[in-house]
Amino acid sequence: MPTPPADFPDDIAATLRELSVHDLRETIIYAQELLQYHHAPTEQIEPAPGEEIVEMAEHSGYTEVVKRQPCGKDCADCPHGPYVYHVTRERHPDGQEKLHWVLVGRKVTENG
Repeated sequence: MPTPPADFPDDIAATLRELSVHDLRETIIYAQELLQYHHAPTEQIEPAPGEEIVEMAEHSGYTEVVKRQPCGKDCADCPHGPYVYHVTRERHPDGQEKLHWVLVGRKVTENG
């Protein structure tokens, strides 16, 4: 019998040991879906009015989003960017999960 990781909850390990092969496979599928849900907010990321999402890439623990965005009214140079953001899913004290955007900086391109 395999040994669970040191910090793995004993009650979950005991429950898993009692499952049938079929239920273990179903548990793996469900756990993978949960991981995807917690680490891949891509399906919730949408551009705000006037913004353009240039690219998105999934990484371990965050989604990298590159976008152009307007700065305000009557700007002849809009949209600005592209800017790089790291986006994660964040649970708030009220239990709701929201996307948390962190500006990394301007995306460096071959043209500067």
